Amino acid sequence: MCGWIGPDGRFYPAPQFHHIRVAAELRATGGGPRDPWNMRDGWVMVRAHGEVLALPSPTQAQMDTLGDMLRAAPESLYRSNLLASLRELRDLETCRP
Repeated sequence: MCGWIGPDGRFYPAPQFHHIRVAAELRATGGGPRDPWNMRDGWVMVRAHGEVLALPSPTQAQMDTLGDMLRAAPESLYRSNLLASLRELRDLETCRP
């Protein structure tokens, strides 16, 4: 399960290798990540293999959605990568001044 998570925690699915197209579609409706390569506008990208890309730190609503995705994922490499990404986000948050 890959796609975008808005700052409000809503998940927008994107087929593998289609994040840029889905981001453009979201922008066309007045939302979505401004620049999918910059990642500094509050949107979270979830990649097909479970890696999470987020700058700056995700909102609580986004973390809740990621937690729901983790609980729903079957034991797999995707789930392991999603868990590892969540742990890295937590570790980064604890390092912030």
